[in-house]
Amino acid sequence: MKYALSAAGLQRIEACATSEALLAFDIDGTLAPIVERPRDAQVPEEVQRGLRRLAALAPLAIITGRAVSDARAMLRFSPRYLIGNHGAEGVPGYRHTSAGFARVCRGWLDTLAANAELWPELSGVALEDKTCSLAFHFRHARDGLLAHRLLLERARKLEPAPALFDGKHVLNLLPPGAPDKGVALRAVLEHSRCGYALYIGDDVSDEAAFQLRSPTVLTVRVEHGNGSAAELYLKSQGEIPVLLRTVEEILRRAHGRRGKAPQRRAIARARPAGSGSNRR
Repeated sequence: MKYALSAAGLQRIEACATSEALLAFDIDGTLAPIVERPRDAQVPEEVQRGLRRLAALAPLAIITGRAVSDARAMLRFSPRYLIGNHGAEGVPGYRHTSAGFARVCRGWLDTLAANAELWPELSGVALEDKTCSLAFHFRHARDGLLAHRLLLERARKLEPAPALFDGKHVLNLLPPGAPDKGVALRAVLEHSRCGYALYIGDDVSDEAAFQLRSPTVLTVRVEHGNGSAAELYLKSQGEIPVLLRTVEEILRRAHGRRGKAPQRRAIARARPAGSGSNRR
């Protein structure tokens, strides 16, 4: 992984962030700092302003583990694409399947509620119902390793078997067949008809997008991660405003170059024959 704000990293970003680029972002840990309680997370005003400016220059997608309604409430602008539940909600071409994912999650919730007595060891664990996926948060568990092990054992007994992946002190449960963030990013890129995509994330769920390994997709991870498939990294979430300003500057230059050429051609077509040789 290369540092995104190094000379080499900026060169890669400039090559990708053209006037035909899709810009895609995760929320928690990327646009918003990680906090003790997910419901308290906020996208800082400086980041909101940067996103609004970018949305005026290029198609912008938010691809988050949160439910779409939850993510929308955190944003003070309307992105062209808002994908929730790690891809289980809002992906172009998959919208008709979200109702089926919600039915699966309701069945899981009924099973978990019917066996609540199996969970006395798990104080400090919170179950989040996101309609199209579930998440167990265990940041406040007394013994995080034990909580994680017990949650895995219990989740693996659910039917149909969920797709399981970890986050930062969270275990995510997705219905079988639900799109992941990689599938979501590919679908949005195709739907937008953009030639390139820049994707920024921070978590295990973002690896599905990082692993696309496509010449048309550049990926950036918040914080260096050994074993991550992302091409570039930022040192911390606090560098997101710098990245947003950098991408904005690159896009404005790209739009400027794109806008000047047609104008020069129009002037040339309007100029009378022979008028160019004697004018200074």
